[in-house]
Amino acid sequence: MNAPVNPAAPGGRPVIVVVGDAEQALQRLVDWAPIQARADVALHHQPLSGEALVEALKDADAVVLVRDRTPFGAQLLARLPRLRYLVFTGTRNTTLDLAALAARQIPVSHTEWGPSKDSTCEMTWALILAATRQLEAQTALLRQGQWRPDTALPLAGVLHGQTLGLIGLGEIGGRVARVGQALGMQVIAWSPRLRQLNA
Repeated sequence: MNAPVNPAAPGGRPVIVVVGDAEQALQRLVDWAPIQARADVALHHQPLSGEALVEALKDADAVVLVRDRTPFGAQLLARLPRLRYLVFTGTRNTTLDLAALAARQIPVSHTEWGPSKDSTCEMTWALILAATRQLEAQTALLRQGQWRPDTALPLAGVLHGQTLGLIGLGEIGGRVARVGQALGMQVIAWSPRLRQLNA
């Protein structure tokens, strides 16, 4: 993340504040050394709201929001006179008051589109297939040196011909639905903005 923070910000070095990093992903996965050489960086992992949020952000020249966990409205913005730049992870954040940010001429940007949606779809199908094919129980038998259980058990299920129900048919739901269709499943879905899925 290359934040165009004003190096001449009041108080000396620019201040960058990261909020919403519950998994500590930015702390673990980002090399902050080049940024810390030019700015003071504060990372907050616990959810913040109200006065605690204002206190954390009050001296920020730049704010980094992890996903859309921290609503950022006009009232909060009015209490952050030093803010010059805002960036959020991901490609969509519906909690920002973009009009208020634009009125203050504060640039807003986001990280590039990554593999998270494909990854989430693949993990969803890994779990569905593992449950359907009884992989956990079968793997436990193999580890015990057995090929079949001692007692007769129902055969693992088959997804072909089954119904897959999805709540939400956005970027991730659409990917999950297409895999279900490829496996020969009937796909039904509900979404507030339901659209026709192209197979």
